Amino acid sequence: MPRQTLPASLSEIIADYLAGLAAEVGLARNSIAAYKRDLSRCGLFLAEKGCSDWKDITTELIVDLIAASRLDGLAAASQVRLISTLRGFLKWHRAEHGFSGRDPLRTIGKIHLWKKLPQVLNPEEAMALLNAPQAEHWIGLRDRALLALLYGGGLRVSEAIDLKVGDINLNIASDNRPGIMRVSGKGSKERLVPIGGIAAQRVNEWIEERSKKFVVPEANLLLSKSARALDRHFAYRAVKKYAAQVDLTQDIHPHILRHSCATHLLLGGGDLRSVQEFLGHADLRTTEHYTHVEVGELQSIHKMHHPRA
Repeated sequence: MPRQTLPASLSEIIADYLAGLAAEVGLARNSIAAYKRDLSRCGLFLAEKGCSDWKDITTELIVDLIAASRLDGLAAASQVRLISTLRGFLKWHRAEHGFSGRDPLRTIGKIHLWKKLPQVLNPEEAMALLNAPQAEHWIGLRDRALLALLYGGGLRVSEAIDLKVGDINLNIASDNRPGIMRVSGKGSKERLVPIGGIAAQRVNEWIEERSKKFVVPEANLLLSKSARALDRHFAYRAVKKYAAQVDLTQDIHPHILRHSCATHLLLGGGDLRSVQEFLGHADLRTTEHYTHVEVGELQSIHKMHHPRA
């Protein structure tokens, strides 16, 4: 799609919509940024087709937009989100500005991806990845803390890099009781996440090293060489780097550690409702995606104990 300036008649309404989402719905800034990208893509496409008003959008234009996005190499999940974003925006636009006419998305209907099982590591692979950073250097200690938060705390990458030192209480940790982290999740919803064992130990080691390395650091727990908060792109690169070091052949990214945490909790006997609270899922059905891991266990038990197995 050629680069051009989005006409004010299209961009101003997008800005109003996003401001409303941020103020009234409380969406996370990453979600707002994704919505902005999607609507800007739609707006640029409309401008290229000679449309200067969202009221002029038609079903035919939306079909052409989907086709153009596919040719541009937009991933299937991103295409589905693009249509979902546009649907919500047009619904708001019609309600706010009261224009009549046929809904251009009505005949398209809702589009869903095929459900895929979450990609997970086995416990041995997860521990190999967590042990990859070298503990002899401050960068290694920081990265060990990052990996521990992603796997031991089951945090999203944005939650890990936004975590503040003041959000962590390890003083209450003991053999029988983990420490607690106050985590700000999607939609700025806060939850308390327990952190104990190796994860708590590695976070504590980094906090001690951090106080020696940086005199007046930012409040964020995880910092760069310049004492600034890490960004999500660094976290992605770090996970991929250490995965390559321990010869993990699958496409590893930070969310796989969160998937693995949820899977291993359920395999260890955790109930769905508790795991839902631990991960900060708004809907229990999201947590249920991880119950596929129990199928293999059930098959093994059936084979071992059923008289006709």
